[in-house]
Amino acid sequence: MPNGRVTTLPRGAPTLFLLGFVLALAIRLLVLWQFPGNYDTRSWEEVVGLFEHGGELYRDTDRYNSSPAWSLLLQVAAALAKAIGSDLRFSVGLVLLLFDGLTAATLYRIAASRWGPFRGLSASLLFFLNPVSISISSAHGQFDGVSVFFLTLAVLFASGRVKRPGATLVSLSASVLAKHMTWFHPILFTLKGKLGRPRVLTVLVPYLVFGLSFVPYLRFWRDIRADVFEYRGLRSFYGIDALLLIPGVPDWLATAILAIAAAAALILLRRVEIARASLLLFLTVLVFSPGIGRQYFVWPIALGSLFGGPGYFVYTAVSAASIFQLARPAGEDIAFGPGWYGPWWAAIGWLLWEVRELRGLRSAGAKSPAEKSLRSPP
Repeated sequence: MPNGRVTTLPRGAPTLFLLGFVLALAIRLLVLWQFPGNYDTRSWEEVVGLFEHGGELYRDTDRYNSSPAWSLLLQVAAALAKAIGSDLRFSVGLVLLLFDGLTAATLYRIAASRWGPFRGLSASLLFFLNPVSISISSAHGQFDGVSVFFLTLAVLFASGRVKRPGATLVSLSASVLAKHMTWFHPILFTLKGKLGRPRVLTVLVPYLVFGLSFVPYLRFWRDIRADVFEYRGLRSFYGIDALLLIPGVPDWLATAILAIAAAAALILLRRVEIARASLLLFLTVLVFSPGIGRQYFVWPIALGSLFGGPGYFVYTAVSAASIFQLARPAGEDIAFGPGWYGPWWAAIGWLLWEVRELRGLRSAGAKSPAEKSLRSPP
């Protein structure tokens, strides 16, 4: 994609983009309509049932691994299901579709402000038509896209001509609260001076919001610790977690390696503009993650749509194939495909490609304003 800002659309482009978005919406709705449900959607039904029958979140189920925020959205989805006469599986998918639509609109704003409307529409459509995003939201019932939306919103507020540290902080807090997959991003934004001062206090806000959300359930602290803070996804199937297959290797080693890798990334990304830095942090976490779930594959897709490139497209193809292989509608896996390790290698390749791109931008001396905006913080 060109880096220069183009303020006009080619002839016929609006119609083609409109058709692209209509096609993406139709695919998402068709996939959602045919989705029969899975372990995750049955977990959501169990959580909604707890509220309907006077049960207690965390105490009466071990199938809920997030903050109470998602349970509130589940209740909204349950009310929507009753209003439109659908089941919870479908109404949850509609809620997730709404958030993906908001993410697409936010990506347009970010890209259009830097490179013009054509690049903005391209980035937005790349995300909305991306098979990984479609699969996770419409055929998996996971809500990682909600957290991704608030992160992209934080990027928008932090990278505009008029900085909005308050709105950035609120968006980051909502992202961590929705799902703590963005756990390291508030530190990144703080190191880059995007949250205002005093830094020590502002960086704590998202974590305090996350922690305070559990206050009504403190009497079930042991269940929260086991189901939320100690949750690690599937173990020994992905990446560095294979170290646990070696006799004598302690369980905490993979988590320690993730913490070290994330700390190194935070230090190295301080002088990379916020959108690309956030993408690279996601890729670092994916590469060094202790444990995996299919929904993790969607984490870098939205921000990756801003930049495209071979790394993005290879990762998309491999991750989509992995999801198809590992999550057939009937529940059975198929024999051939990239499995869990394919996306891991693709994430490594994408990370290395992005590092190469950064070096290229720096060696070129950031000749154009757009290139300069990619090289250093605005």
